Amino acid sequence: WNGVYQRLQEAPEEASIPIPTGADETVYALHQAICSKINPVPRLVLLRMIEQFPSAIDLNTFIGTCQNPRLSRDSIELLFDYASTETYADVKCNAGVYITMAVKRKNTASVEVFIERFPSLLKGPSRIVNADTCEIGSNVLALACKFGTAEMVEKIIAAGLRRKVGKSGGLFIKTYNNKDALDIAVELYDEKDDERRDILIKCVQYANAIKMGMKAPDPNYSVILAGVGLVPRSILGSFLKLYAHEIADTNQGGKHAMVKAIHMSMKEKEGDMELPAIFRSAILIKACTVGRLELVQELLEESTRNYGKEQSPDQSVSYFLRGKSDKHALDVAIDLFDEDDNTRCEILRSCIQHANTARLKKNAVPSNYPTILAAVGLVPQKVFLGIGKKYQSETRQLDRFGKCALKKVLKIAQEDAIYASRLDARKEFPLSVPITRRKKRRSTLETIQSSANFADMADMADDNQ
Repeated sequence: WNGVYQRLQEAPEEASIPIPTGADETVYALHQAICSKINPVPRLVLLRMIEQFPSAIDLNTFIGTCQNPRLSRDSIELLFDYASTETYADVKCNAGVYITMAVKRKNTASVEVFIERFPSLLKGPSRIVNADTCEIGSNVLALACKFGTAEMVEKIIAAGLRRKVGKSGGLFIKTYNNKDALDIAVELYDEKDDERRDILIKCVQYANAIKMGMKAPDPNYSVILAGVGLVPRSILGSFLKLYAHEIADTNQGGKHAMVKAIHMSMKEKEGDMELPAIFRSAILIKACTVGRLELVQELLEESTRNYGKEQSPDQSVSYFLRGKSDKHALDVAIDLFDEDDNTRCEILRSCIQHANTARLKKNAVPSNYPTILAAVGLVPQKVFLGIGKKYQSETRQLDRFGKCALKKVLKIAQEDAIYASRLDARKEFPLSVPITRRKKRRSTLETIQSSANFADMADMADDNQ
C-alpha cells in the first residue's frame, strides 16, 4: 500500500484508468482496493484514490464494501461521504439488499454504518426477496441472529434502543413467519457452538435488561437469571449446566430466590397454585383467628411433612372439621396482620412459609428462606410491604445475586398481574393503563394492580442492598 500511495502521488491519473478484467462492469483501482481482504486498504490510501477520481464510487463499490468484512468503518464512511447524490440515493433505496450482504459476510462495520445512516432498517421487516434462501421481510436484527455474530447483534440492539425502536430495541419485531429475533436465536441455539450461544446470551441479556428497567445490560448479571422467563426449559437447563458457578458462588438465600424465580416462570397447571387442604381446616382457621401461634405452627408443620401423601382434599382433612367460611387460613392471617403485633406477624409468616413450601413441592420449609420471597404471589401489595419492613433483616442477608433474583421474582409477579401471558408472550401490551387521580375519582371500578405498586417492592429490595 505504500507503493500504491507513492504511485498515486507520481501518476494520479491512473486512478481514473479502467482496469481490463473481462467483466461487463467497469473496474477501477478503487474497486480492487476495497476488495482486498488479506491486507485491507488503509484509509489514507483510499482517500487519495477517491480524491483523484471520485466518480469511481458506484453501486459496485458498495457491493464490494459489504462483502469485505476486513474493511474499516472509517474507510466505509469515506465512501458514503464522497459518493455522488445519485449513487447515495440508489444505495439508500436498496439499503436492505446491501445490509443483507453485509450480515451474511459477518461484516459488522458495514452493518453499523448502514443502520446509522438509514435507521429505518431497524424499525421493521425489510422488503427483501432472496431467491436462494426465500427470506422475505426479515429485519436486520433477525438476519444477524441467523447469519451474523454476537458482536453484530449487540450493536444492532444498542442502536435500536438509542433510536427507540419499539419497547425492545427491535428484539420483538416479528418477521414474515411471525417470529422475532429472540425466537430465531432460541431456535438456533447450540451450547457447543460458541457463536450461537453468545448470540442468544446477548439477546437474553438485553431483553432482560429492558424488562427490569435497566438502561443497559449489567456485564456481571447472571446468565441463568437473565434467561428465566425468556428461554424454554431445555435451554434454561443448558444454562444451569454451563453457568453452574453462578449459583454455586451465591449464598443460601440467593439459591432460594433463583429456585423461586424459575418456579414462577414455569407455567404449571392451575391446580399447582391451590393451597394445601390444611388451610381449609376449621381448626387452623380458628387458631389463626384467636392468635394461637404454637398451634398454627404445629398444624402447618405436620401438614408439610405429609405433603404429597394426601390422596384427596377430602381425605387430607378427614380428621379436621372442614371450615364453612369461604376464607381459608391464609386469608384470615392476612386480614388480621398487624406489623406492630409480633404474634400476628409470626402467624402470617408461618402460613406464608408453608404455603410457599407446598407450591415448591417440598416436605419441609427450606432453612433461611426469606419471608418476603415466600410472600410473593401469596399476599396483597399492602401486606407485602408490611412484611418487607418487619423482616427486612432477612433480605439484607441476600448477596448481590440473591437481590437480583428477588427483583426478578417481583417482576414476574408484576407481569402475571398486568399481562395476559398466553396471548402476549413478550409482555408488551398491558391489560390496564396508568390512571390519573382525576380519572380515578370518576371511576367506581377497581383497576388491576399497577406496575407502580410492584416498583415500590423493587425499591425495597434496592434499599436493602
